[in-house]
Amino acid sequence: MRTRIAAWAFAAAAIVSTIVPAGAATGNINVKWYAQALVKIALTPNYAAGFGSVKAVFGAQPSPVYGPDASLNAGAVDFGPVIAGTNYLYKYASHLNVVTNDNSGFNVYAEGTADFYNSSDASTQILNQTLYYLPSVDGTTQSDTNTGYSPAYPFFRTAGAVTPGTPPSITYASYPAPAYASTNATGDYYFDYQLKVPPGATSGNYFVWIVYTVVPR
Repeated sequence: MRTRIAAWAFAAAAIVSTIVPAGAATGNINVKWYAQALVKIALTPNYAAGFGSVKAVFGAQPSPVYGPDASLNAGAVDFGPVIAGTNYLYKYASHLNVVTNDNSGFNVYAEGTADFYNSSDASTQILNQTLYYLPSVDGTTQSDTNTGYSPAYPFFRTAGAVTPGTPPSITYASYPAPAYASTNATGDYYFDYQLKVPPGATSGNYFVWIVYTVVPR
């Protein structure tokens, strides 16, 4: 079986309110305003040299190998051929850069739009039992020491289906727990992905969209 993870990102911003002066005929004049919350994000898959999938083994780690849809600073997070019942780590999977004008910070949400979908036979694998994320490093000043056995956090899916090849979107009724919560206006976040292939997974080409949302606090 083969697995691809397409990363997609969008930003959410607060509603804009214009300048609202308020005051009385006598006394002090108070001016109140609400500035527009701006969020700029850049998502880079396969962000450092040495990216790719590593089978979980004890001792010396195999060299990373990526699938044909992956390329440096682009493409999908493509684990390539994997075996049912086996764990894998994908090194340097994605880098998220966030810049806002909100000094109170922001929250980062990372979710799947559906369960893992097998385009060969239309079967699915439960996302939060299959795909996980864990903090990584920049790959330049620091080298990634994660393995396929490192503790990781599951990606949860949102409601609704995803159409193959169509960029997804997520509409929130309420926000889940954030993947990261920042008290600064800017931040860089680096992710590895961990794939735990279920023993009963059928052969085929699997994919899922992972969506990153950034919301000012």
